Amino acid sequence: MFRLRFQGVRIQLHWNKIIQKILEFLIRRLLLKGDSLFKAQPYLRQEKQTLLDKSSGRRIIYFTFRTLHFLDWFAPIDSALERSFPGKYEVFYIDFSTTLHRIGKGFEYLHFRQQVEERLLQLNISPLRHFSHEELAEYTSFPDADVHVTCESIRQETFSVPERIYLPHYALPKAIDIGLPENIRFNHVFLPTRPPYTYKQLEQKFQEEIKVHSVGYPKLQAASSPVSCFPDSDQPVVLYAPSLELSLLFDALDRGLLEIFNKMSHYNFVIKLHPSLASRRHYVTAFMCQELKGVEHIHFDELSGIQNLAEESSLLITDFGSVGGEYRLGYGKRVIFLKTPAEYEGGADLQFRDDFADGVCKVEDLGNVIESVMKKGALSNSEFHNMRQQVLSFSEASDYEAARIVDEICSAS
Repeated sequence: MFRLRFQGVRIQLHWNKIIQKILEFLIRRLLLKGDSLFKAQPYLRQEKQTLLDKSSGRRIIYFTFRTLHFLDWFAPIDSALERSFPGKYEVFYIDFSTTLHRIGKGFEYLHFRQQVEERLLQLNISPLRHFSHEELAEYTSFPDADVHVTCESIRQETFSVPERIYLPHYALPKAIDIGLPENIRFNHVFLPTRPPYTYKQLEQKFQEEIKVHSVGYPKLQAASSPVSCFPDSDQPVVLYAPSLELSLLFDALDRGLLEIFNKMSHYNFVIKLHPSLASRRHYVTAFMCQELKGVEHIHFDELSGIQNLAEESSLLITDFGSVGGEYRLGYGKRVIFLKTPAEYEGGADLQFRDDFADGVCKVEDLGNVIESVMKKGALSNSEFHNMRQQVLSFSEASDYEAARIVDEICSAS
């Protein structure tokens, strides 16, 4: 039933997007004379050029990304570099987001660019250091990088950089992530976790041409602004953060997930979708908002990160993937995992579930399990410390450890 209603919403929004594309084309053709929508204003471009000119004599780092949430993985390392080695490094955030069909080069990119700059400000990083890969040629002598860092495969990225670091965008690899990715060019990897919570292949041996650095999970040190979804309520807040797997989300909805949340009005619920699911490509955001219209104790949040929602919440519900581990490892709060089909078993994410989950259940039993887990209260300090020691490859200040390794790599090159 949910799938049928979703398809109706999806068709309607798809036609809305076609109309938007026509408007974009007309604006570019008639008003901008064929120029791109995302070019920076002249004054802003001059400020960026001044920044580039001042970077002379510094070591240069590129961080490349396509989606907003990847900023949270590298920004803590950037900040630690500046505090540990003031004035030595200049970091440029280069997005390849126009290569994504759902963003493109029109209005959606303008919206994306605004989100990036707002997030950089929250992370205490100047938005002047953010560039689209398509605008680099507009600047005089854009400096070459000494080190390139990325979290993902970007086919269009062709920079010639001697040292390339892969920064995994998940703490706990899934079953399909048997070894390090083969579609990303790198000669260093910052490993967040230790066996058996890491890549299966690395439990046997490391690839000789790749240097593995155990730095922990720097994202846990990302600056964050707590978000209060229910500022006027003292009821406990429960997060529901499903994985990227759309079929699992609709399976949970078909089996009565929202009905369970509706009945449990003595709790507040926040539904936090994976950033890629929240994209317009899937139209899931609009559909979920429509389903929750008028329900006061269930809030839908598509932009805030887990770190922004952690302070207000007491419990997280998920299915598989890294978010459950990130929540428990980062904030010492309890996690319930919904049961998943057998094909999702075998990864470090569900190994973590088996060792540390506070509850594992079917959707139909979720209400009772929420009640029993909430009665346990918060994790003790010893539970929290022991878990981090057992799982993370470096359990202290991982942002500073990663910054130290970056400096070591630069100094050796």
